[in-house]
Amino acid sequence: MNTTDNLIPRPVHVAPSDGQAFTLAPTARIAASEAAVPVAEQLAVLLRRGTGFALPVVETADAGDIALEFVETLDGGPEAYQLTVTDAGARLAATTPAGLFNAVQTLRQLFPPAIEHSLTGEDDTNSTDSYNTGSNNGTGGTWVIPAVVIKDAPRFAYRGLMLDVARNFFTVEEVKEQIDVMTQFKFNALHLHLTDDQAWRIEIRTPKENPSGLDYGKLTEIGGAGAVEFPTAAPVRGREGFYTQQDFREIQEYAAARNVLVVPEIDLPGHVNAALAAIPQLNPDGHAASMSTSAAVGWSTLDAALPVTYEFVREVLEQLAATTIGPYLHIGGDEALVTDHEHYVSMTQEFVRIADETGKKVVGWNEYAAVDLREGDVVQYWFGDLPPLVQKAESTGSLMIMSPAANTYLDQKYEATSPIGLEWVDGGPFTWAEYYDWNPAQGGLQDDRILGVEGPLWTETVRNNQQAYWLLYPRAVSLAEVAWSAQDARNLGDFRRRLGALGERLTRQGVTFQAAPDVQWSAMPESPFPPAMNANTGEYGTIEA
Repeated sequence: MNTTDNLIPRPVHVAPSDGQAFTLAPTARIAASEAAVPVAEQLAVLLRRGTGFALPVVETADAGDIALEFVETLDGGPEAYQLTVTDAGARLAATTPAGLFNAVQTLRQLFPPAIEHSLTGEDDTNSTDSYNTGSNNGTGGTWVIPAVVIKDAPRFAYRGLMLDVARNFFTVEEVKEQIDVMTQFKFNALHLHLTDDQAWRIEIRTPKENPSGLDYGKLTEIGGAGAVEFPTAAPVRGREGFYTQQDFREIQEYAAARNVLVVPEIDLPGHVNAALAAIPQLNPDGHAASMSTSAAVGWSTLDAALPVTYEFVREVLEQLAATTIGPYLHIGGDEALVTDHEHYVSMTQEFVRIADETGKKVVGWNEYAAVDLREGDVVQYWFGDLPPLVQKAESTGSLMIMSPAANTYLDQKYEATSPIGLEWVDGGPFTWAEYYDWNPAQGGLQDDRILGVEGPLWTETVRNNQQAYWLLYPRAVSLAEVAWSAQDARNLGDFRRRLGALGERLTRQGVTFQAAPDVQWSAMPESPFPPAMNANTGEYGTIEA
């Protein structure tokens, strides 16, 4: 099997060579210097686990080695890379560590799937007979990759997933596992939805200067003990918990080392019941609201007339900005259904100004585009009339993250009998195909106004990583190629074939996925659900190659 035929996302340029393939020998080394060394060490860890070879990281490459190098210029921007494989070795070249990291992910897929090792702590021995052969790749236990030249760069700079940790909490280690899985597909952004009606997941410390005497510690003492309850989830109640500021830094540092930007979200001015329950002064009557486990949306709001509203939001956003490595703060802005429109606009405009004063770029769901936007502000489109948002982006210099619900919302069911997931988006249920067969440049929107693509995973029905993986994959893989590969380079039938080949790799990693019946999978995962919840695996259609 020529693994160049199965790469996901599809690279810009793949030129197989007539030369002999490269065989990774037990004596091979990985050569890198200076800023390339951390990426080389990550590659070494990956290959050591699969091969058992020592693979020391050295400064100078010899024949038979893998070399990571920086070059001065390369077409395609800071994440571009070039990968050259000959019988004498593999050379990965880029202008930045991010580009080298992307090259490593492609090199990883050039090796046979047996190179993979569990990323999740799960047993990775569940496999079909197709790869349970006792050899590394069916060629006598050697590690061979084809001779090839690959030149590659992403279509969009931002390629993200969102994890709703408010309705159901995910531990620091679980978030790290999510990062490990997503990065192999060149995702480079993780949006954490930290607060909602059900819970508050990020530590905010009580400051020395505290005019209204707010007890910010109650946000996690009370809000951190919240979670959603959903009758078809297993278990019904989501998990509780919160991140200390040190936890949040740890997640970001782990992500940054893997070319992932973390975007934190504090949802305002709606989706705030957990804050209203923790901080009595935020309520007009001065009495704390009751915590809620409801999955309903749009029923809570901050009060535009209370000065303490702005004092509270300023303290929260300033502390969050101070602990955020990346350039973005997400302030939500969606589904404020009980907020008077005039009050919504006045509050949100002030929240944007506060966030801007922290030095961060502001992101919000598309409802927040009702306020005055500036160059560099980011609108995350999820539903509604797109052309007016496009006009606003063009006139203000703002950018857009495309997350149209019918093409990106990863919480939706695959079919009516799916054991978890929701069904509120028109046109569903949704399979990998609907999340692949679309163009982010729509409604008059051009690529130069698109920051990128993001797939949100809301967690009303999700209770652990394996359940999350089942909803994420394979649809997130579809989104990865949408965000990376040129529109005219993508083909639904060809992607289906490559998706099937990916099954063995994911299964070896211990990553469960929804085994779509219209895909010929190279390996089948274990179900993450109790037998009574297992999905109906009946066919829901086929796609012609």
